[in-house]
Amino acid sequence: MGLDAVDGVLVTVPATVANLGPGFDCLGVAVGTHLELTVARSERPEMAGGDPSIELEENLTYRAYSGAFAAAGEPAPPVRIEVVASYPPARGLGASASAIVAGLVAARTIGGLDLTDNELAQLAVRLEGHADNVLPALFGGLVLASTDGWLRFTPSTAVAPMLCVARDPFRTADARRALPDHVARADAVANAAATAALVAVLTGAESPEMLMMATVDRLHEPYRLPLMPETLALYRGLREDGVAAALSGAGPSIVALVPADGVDHALAVAQRHLPAGWHVLAPGWDLLGAQARAAPPRGSSG
Repeated sequence: MGLDAVDGVLVTVPATVANLGPGFDCLGVAVGTHLELTVARSERPEMAGGDPSIELEENLTYRAYSGAFAAAGEPAPPVRIEVVASYPPARGLGASASAIVAGLVAARTIGGLDLTDNELAQLAVRLEGHADNVLPALFGGLVLASTDGWLRFTPSTAVAPMLCVARDPFRTADARRALPDHVARADAVANAAATAALVAVLTGAESPEMLMMATVDRLHEPYRLPLMPETLALYRGLREDGVAAALSGAGPSIVALVPADGVDHALAVAQRHLPAGWHVLAPGWDLLGAQARAAPPRGSSG
């Protein structure tokens, strides 16, 4: 073990928004709503506060926790995982990614595992499969990822995220099945240009005035939005009123990227178009990523 082991840890991991319109499968950002859980050594493995229908061995946090110890060549000590706070899964906010990252950083802290950030990132991508979700969850900020590596940027304070969180879940697998196997060259070129423009805006190199152009997608949204009628109506309403809306991940939630001085206006526009049972958040960026700190064991007065 390369670090000092601890008995328990409090882990906080941000939600993430992938794609952001044209950055399909390569662009993601961490936002300020979080999964929070405690992981503490226990006599036997157990889970509290999560989905009771999921067996412990299938729980993503526990699988990631065990996987980190396996990667370090160490036996995984039994732990009790308790969810303290969370956000709804299957809404396009990277819940699977945050659960996996939570397990990895908890294992490194509890076990004092000698795993670098880069090694933890590789484990996260292997377990989750989508670098555009897990890397912002791990590192915070804006991440541009490919099979060759990734770049992390600090999002500009001139732009702010607004989330319209869907009432009902929608399976990412169903959204992915709607995608065509081939796309027109013109659509691929348009998306490359829009993604470059979006990175320029989000990093402060270009004005937020370019957000509407920079959030146009031709690769996945035209095929996914018709599967989600409420999402489609909200998306159209926001964009018709000048708010740069995009699917949050694979949906069904919507993310809007707005000038920081126009958040109140965007919130008012969203409320006019919001379907029943949806809610709106203005969470800001998360720049820290996953955080783990030692916590006293259960029952401790300290």
